[in-house]
Amino acid sequence: MIRELVHVNINVSDIDRSLAFYEALGFEVMHVFGERDTSGSWKPMEMRGRRCRGAVMSLGDHPRAATKIELLEWVEPKTEPAPPRTATQAGVARVALRTKNLMSFTERLRAAGVEFESAPIEIDVVGASRFVLFRDPDGTLLELIEF
Repeated sequence: MIRELVHVNINVSDIDRSLAFYEALGFEVMHVFGERDTSGSWKPMEMRGRRCRGAVMSLGDHPRAATKIELLEWVEPKTEPAPPRTATQAGVARVALRTKNLMSFTERLRAAGVEFESAPIEIDVVGASRFVLFRDPDGTLLELIEF
């Protein structure tokens, strides 16, 4: 019997860039895959017969119920960039993240260089009041939603 979602894996092309991006959203590093030396460079680790580096990141303060993502940059073979997914393709279409005060958080992200798909959209669906879409550095579609 499945009890909970443990984490979502997101393959990235530059682990340092993606860590900085997700930290700006409020995620914290829980565990690092591979080693980082004092210069900031990564030593890849073997995983599933391939070499990668990355981290598990957590959002929220409950140790078991927190939202977790696993960011992996594949070194061998190298992570391949992918064209942005369309909203109608099969598979994970977007990752939605609940926030408070979406308007001010959106402005803070915009000032940090995040580009949004549109202005925040007002809605009245299952208690949600507004949402906005944007992409991470590798094109993964993210949604901020305020209830």
